[in-house]
Amino acid sequence: MFNIINANHEYLKFFESKIVSLGGVRRGNKKYVLRNNTNDNALTGKGAFFACINEGEDVSGPYSDLSIVIFPSNEDDDSNDRWIIALVVGSLGFKNDYNLVSLPGIRRMFIKYLQQGSYIKNDFMDIATSDGFKAFCDSNKIPETLENAVQAYSNVLLACTLFDPNEKNKSEEIIETFLAIYAKIRRWPTNQTQRNLIKRILETAIQQKELTNADDEINEVKALLKNRKYIILQGAPGTGKTRLAKKIPNEKDLVVFTQFHAETSYSDFVYGIRPKVNFMTLEYEPRKGAFVEAIEKAQENKEQNVFLLIDEINRANLSNVLGPAFYLFEPGMADSDIKIEICPGLHLSKLPDNLYVIATMNTADRSLAVVDFALRRRFAWFTLFPRTIKADPGEYFCEKEFNEIADIFEKYSTDEELNLQPGHAYFIVPDSEREMIKVRLKYEVMPLIKEYLNEGMLSRAKDDFISFFRNAISEEMYR
Repeated sequence: MFNIINANHEYLKFFESKIVSLGGVRRGNKKYVLRNNTNDNALTGKGAFFACINEGEDVSGPYSDLSIVIFPSNEDDDSNDRWIIALVVGSLGFKNDYNLVSLPGIRRMFIKYLQQGSYIKNDFMDIATSDGFKAFCDSNKIPETLENAVQAYSNVLLACTLFDPNEKNKSEEIIETFLAIYAKIRRWPTNQTQRNLIKRILETAIQQKELTNADDEINEVKALLKNRKYIILQGAPGTGKTRLAKKIPNEKDLVVFTQFHAETSYSDFVYGIRPKVNFMTLEYEPRKGAFVEAIEKAQENKEQNVFLLIDEINRANLSNVLGPAFYLFEPGMADSDIKIEICPGLHLSKLPDNLYVIATMNTADRSLAVVDFALRRRFAWFTLFPRTIKADPGEYFCEKEFNEIADIFEKYSTDEELNLQPGHAYFIVPDSEREMIKVRLKYEVMPLIKEYLNEGMLSRAKDDFISFFRNAISEEMYR
């Protein structure tokens, strides 16, 4: 069992040493105040803790704004000994940090980097309620010697993680993660060594969460497709929706590809007739669309899977395009007496079992048709997000530029605006022409960001975007 009464406890020493290494000291001056409340009466009072609070605050008594606090327990049985590390607002509330926590990216960082099972408050500006934290404590059976701290500080805890102090390596990783986020928020680093340390710690935190890699993404989509049959891959431009859709079928599968646009109609996608001028005679000939073509391929090749790929599905008016065929997009549909006429000679009560539909949808273009709820129910939805990737042979992924753009979106964008972030495809260039990223940024990414800003979106991020393009490509967004 750890003796928390000893102020020189090994975790307290580790806590402060990590603060210093992350940039908490500048030219001999501390950018923080270290609090240590682990005296004899701590556990029987409001609870024992040691904390890193903002510079300028007093060494004791009530304080303001954001801090990182560790609440140690002191159980008789080591197996029950669990501590809490948390982002906490001082009991005096906000003084300088209200605008900081109002940025969506502050909460988003904790969602991104904290391990599964952590508590993250829905609204970081709310320090008046604690229902969510109380539920977290109840479900995790908080140790008795933490109950006083939980009771005293529950309203002002914004994010927290439980950890077992007996598992030293894992505990230190959790403490590092909280402090690295805090150092990034406070902009502590003044040199590259400190920046690299924060980057390493946060990358390790991501790896611990086992984020989906490209192979897992394909496998996940394949498993979803097997269960649901009809899926829509949605995401911002450049997230690889079409590329992923084309990777799903294997060499033995049959593929029918089509792309929707604003003028796509039932006669284009399903079945229609077209005029044919032959000398002085006007005739009409039937034309089967991609949907009928895919159905017939599936009926004729029952031992093979047939994939109908629909690119940009929301560019068309889907009710008009699908018509009565809408009824058939039901993954669990059984044979029935009701048959839908798709075209002359083709009446179906269900789609062939070996026919699969993969569609893609751009979530950034708000001018496109809205997919109604009835159709949404018939498809499974898989969202692709911009992410760092491992480039294919012969290609180079410009991770630095991608991360800088991603950080701006993560910091300022609302949940809806996050769908506008340019995907990783924008940052892939030939390995032999890595300088091409400057061309991409100037002629593709910058005009896209400028269009967002001109439409009133991401307005709080304007200065950061201007600075990014000025530094990255020596270009001014606005002249």
